[in-house]
Amino acid sequence: MPPFVLITGAFALGIGLSQLCKSSSWVWVAFVAALFLLAGGIWAYSQGKRYSLLWLPLCFLCLGYAWMELDRISFPLQIEPFLGHYVQVEGVVDGLPSVYPNRIVFVLDEPVVILGSDRWQGKDKIQAVYYIPVGSADEEAPLQESAGKGAVKAKGNGVSPSEVHPLPGDVVKVDGFLDLVPTALSPGEFDYRIYLEQRGIIAQIKAEGSPEIKVQGQGFARLWAVLRMRIEESINSSLLQDQSLFLQGLLLGSKEGITPEDRDVYQRTGVMHLFAVSGLHLGFVFIALMAVASSLGIKRLPTFIMVTMGLWGYAALIDFTPPVTRAAVMATVGLSAYLWQQRQNAINSLALAAFALLLLNPAVLFDPGFQLSFTATWGIIYLAIPLNRYISLPAGFRDALTVPAAAQLSVLPLTALYFHRVAVLGLLGNILVIPLVGLVVYLGLAGMLLALVVPGMMNPFFLAAGALSLPIKGLLGLLAGVPGSAFLVPPPPLWLCLLWFAMLVILGWALREGFVVSFPHFRFRSAAASWVLPSFVMLACCLFLLCTGMWAGSSGKLEITFLNVGQGDAILVRTPAGRTMLVDAGGSPSYISSSFDPGRQVVVPTLARVGIRKLDLVVNSHPHEDHLGGIPAVLDNIQVGRYVAPPLEHTTPLALKVQDVLDQKKIPVSYIKTGAEIKLDPSVKISVLGPPETLLAGTRSDANNNSLVLHIVYGKSSFLLTGDLEQDGMLDLVRRFQNGRIPGEIRADVLKCPHHGSSYSICPEFAAAVRPQVVVISVGRNNFGHPDAQTINFWQDQGARVLRTDEDGHITILSDGTDFMIMPGN
Repeated sequence: MPPFVLITGAFALGIGLSQLCKSSSWVWVAFVAALFLLAGGIWAYSQGKRYSLLWLPLCFLCLGYAWMELDRISFPLQIEPFLGHYVQVEGVVDGLPSVYPNRIVFVLDEPVVILGSDRWQGKDKIQAVYYIPVGSADEEAPLQESAGKGAVKAKGNGVSPSEVHPLPGDVVKVDGFLDLVPTALSPGEFDYRIYLEQRGIIAQIKAEGSPEIKVQGQGFARLWAVLRMRIEESINSSLLQDQSLFLQGLLLGSKEGITPEDRDVYQRTGVMHLFAVSGLHLGFVFIALMAVASSLGIKRLPTFIMVTMGLWGYAALIDFTPPVTRAAVMATVGLSAYLWQQRQNAINSLALAAFALLLLNPAVLFDPGFQLSFTATWGIIYLAIPLNRYISLPAGFRDALTVPAAAQLSVLPLTALYFHRVAVLGLLGNILVIPLVGLVVYLGLAGMLLALVVPGMMNPFFLAAGALSLPIKGLLGLLAGVPGSAFLVPPPPLWLCLLWFAMLVILGWALREGFVVSFPHFRFRSAAASWVLPSFVMLACCLFLLCTGMWAGSSGKLEITFLNVGQGDAILVRTPAGRTMLVDAGGSPSYISSSFDPGRQVVVPTLARVGIRKLDLVVNSHPHEDHLGGIPAVLDNIQVGRYVAPPLEHTTPLALKVQDVLDQKKIPVSYIKTGAEIKLDPSVKISVLGPPETLLAGTRSDANNNSLVLHIVYGKSSFLLTGDLEQDGMLDLVRRFQNGRIPGEIRADVLKCPHHGSSYSICPEFAAAVRPQVVVISVGRNNFGHPDAQTINFWQDQGARVLRTDEDGHITILSDGTDFMIMPGN
């Protein structure tokens, strides 16, 4: 086994054990153990003892454990008094700022935090977020965003990049509110706080006003940032915005400008990796530089220097992200072998690159990008090369087939784990677009070089690259639109992932031994190669299990989950028979400039995580944005049997968009009022209690008070879902019940608190009629004062237990028909 594979594997295992145990008390024990093991191994080797090299992995396992413990952030208690206050933070900008359409995000190293006369200076990092004021640029010129870590400028009388945001090395002062980043509250939810902690960031300040540059930075990082900005400005000036964002994503890895719709297309077709600059892109640079050196007859040493500098210069433009750093390290090792005329072990080089990155930041082991990059590269090295021996095609066509196939096979469990998706047409998508992408990258690289040297000659190259982006996006759009192009899947269990990789290892080993196929029977050249067919069969079985998600089926009980979608509602109902209904899907108000789509980012992943690919019913309680906004994403990604809503006229752009999707997908629509019954499962009764036959008018909010109200009964357990009812709507509901116009009961064990717990949701008559044991408030960060303290106190005074999605995460309530159990996400 190559030495660095053994060392890196043991080191990574030690890091994993540290993350699992999270016990810093063992750090020095691990260090001492590593030293003793190293000394013992050296002694055993000098004495010629057998198995002396086994001491080495044990040594690095202990070292990995200790290294991770030393790197782990211990939260500085001294900063706690500053949290939640308006403070001043001064620090040095670390890395390239990320530019989004509505905000700029950058990191301050060694920050000084000032609150009045109090002052704290730390060695950790603070993330600063500056929201770009609307209309701060030329009012008559549309704002044009650089796709990512570069300039935001307006066409015409634009804003200079240096005026908009700081650059690496600048000493910057920021005023704003300092606080912790919210942590994930529910299983499977992306935890942004942990993501930042893995990068050494302990808190976040939301800047009030532009960042003030106190001292302009110097040095290498700033130089490359300026060069990158010049390239971004050149691309922006040459192309339309859509083409510019696409090209910057391909060349510079800027994913901030990719729209959610485009991101969905790229994930469905398995090409999202093209926008994480990695070995593919560095390979194009390597080939171009080696071709130049060969054509000019440059000797071995100057070639090594020129190509190495070119590769690491490109990596610097990308800000040394893990994928590009991995590729640069591997390329450098390969070039060293070329220089010294030695044979290179590619797997050993890959392990060396991983070891280097883990030394710099052991927490990167848990980063999905790190895992995907190294796993894909391992697959290409381990599987594509032996596969090439059995495909009788010209080398270029053969590689175009085997390289993406090997990469897709290798990362498939990880994409299912992190993105809940299997791209069925991923191989076809990569085969079709990678040749075009290669041409775009070469044209773009030529344009980038000319933009820095001879700006007047760059336009033809950028224009050609931009023009090629159109057929690429069109082709991917067609593939993404093919029914069944991608499956939503629940995250696979650990045993299935391990079995998949074990079969890949066996398959690669067997292919290297070589086999011959003759019909009607298989004939194998060696005993090892006889594992080829069984490993293929086992991989097919694993793929079947992964796509069906059989382990994530219904519990056989009634499950009602109140999803944490921020300031909005989304409620998932799953009956004992496995039938499903989604009531609302959250959403962000149109006046908030935010790319957050709870339907795409919360609801759909949650449905995938629990194994739901089809919803029998999607219900909208009323057409306000915080209930309707996420529904288009749900309709786009999930098969829906029927759509149900109250008969309310609403002609907002969002409502029209929902109607367009319903028409396009030919989903049946029903508009219902009180007295209707939803037949989802014979064992579960779902009655519609509102809106009334004659819709309420003249209330504070007619849309809220005419919300669809559902009463769900399973055995002895009952639930009342109220939409955004306010006092007028609640009083009307009680009166109709008292007058006998509502058959049955409105009492419920569990109440979805009306209108996010606002002050308008207090109604003693309603509370007396419903008498809930549990009240669930679906709420997020907002400026409306939801939930109102009086509302919480009111329900607690009624003897109800109050739960909140902003504090408890996804709240699941399970009922067996006799009793119910509450399972908060946190």
